[in-house]
Amino acid sequence: MKNCKTYNYTSLKAKNLGVCMQIQTSESILKLKNPSKQEFSNKWKNYKPFVIEGVAKHWDACHKWSNDYLVQQCGNNIVNIQFYAEDFFDNYRKFSYEDGYDYINKDIPYKEYINNYVNKVNQNNNSDIRCYLPSAVFEKTFPELVADVTYPKYLNRKPLISFWHGLSSKAFSSTTVLHFDGFHNLFVQIRGKKRILLFPPSNYLSFYPPLEDSLGLADYSKVDPNYPNLELFPRFPWQDKIEVILQPGEILYIPPYWWHHVTALEENISLSFFYDVIIQDYFQQKNLLSVFLKIAPYYLYHAISSPDGMWTAIALLKSLIIPGSFTESIRQRNSQ
Repeated sequence: MKNCKTYNYTSLKAKNLGVCMQIQTSESILKLKNPSKQEFSNKWKNYKPFVIEGVAKHWDACHKWSNDYLVQQCGNNIVNIQFYAEDFFDNYRKFSYEDGYDYINKDIPYKEYINNYVNKVNQNNNSDIRCYLPSAVFEKTFPELVADVTYPKYLNRKPLISFWHGLSSKAFSSTTVLHFDGFHNLFVQIRGKKRILLFPPSNYLSFYPPLEDSLGLADYSKVDPNYPNLELFPRFPWQDKIEVILQPGEILYIPPYWWHHVTALEENISLSFFYDVIIQDYFQQKNLLSVFLKIAPYYLYHAISSPDGMWTAIALLKSLIIPGSFTESIRQRNSQ
């Protein structure tokens, strides 16, 4: 195993402010080379993200999943594509509120997404195409591809797997805005590169979740961490940022409730292996219980006025009693 000790600095111009800031990443991220289950568990207990090398790179998916192969294997499978307005990521009233996601969704054959959108962007980097295939339920949407993946054995529970196929041009890069998940996430980079910004779950309110409105998403932040805005978000923990450029064949472990922001650096495919948090985890993983207890009062209070938030809160609580029920609830919800 190795621990990279490089420190990155990013000069970012604050929106609406005529100043520049130098934001230093915090401690560098740990990298493990093909860890055993015990080695994984030892680091997992620390409740910090880390990168796993030398595992996924041997999967058939990392060698076979060219666009031609995907079209041949599952090109007729129907996928849901999201199309974004030009200013979507510039306005937190859109990306951190439920009603802001009233963008155009289209159910189309996967080959149409690849041929009409992905390949066109690859051929013309000045393209103004703004769309993304995010969070498709992998086993349901692409059963033909399941045999190309060797499921990680680090956590002894059944995962919910999400499939992501994004693109990047001068005008648009597929992006998942700053948020946290109530899961363990083994995020596997299959093709291409992604830039992932990670923030430890310190003070929940310092991430500015949109709790003032029932349509606000309590697990999302109003902040774009690429643009420090000291006027709007003075308490945001800019200095705690950890930046990871995830390479093909690498796996990033993201602990529950850690905030993360994901941006495509080029055309790419990723898989998220989401695992339920079970009650034992709160006592085995350092600080997980205290973080949960600090978030829960705000989250539950907001859920009372938010139908979607209430559903999520109930599903989370249920999973503490019935392991695997949270991911199963989401799997059933997505199949309706």
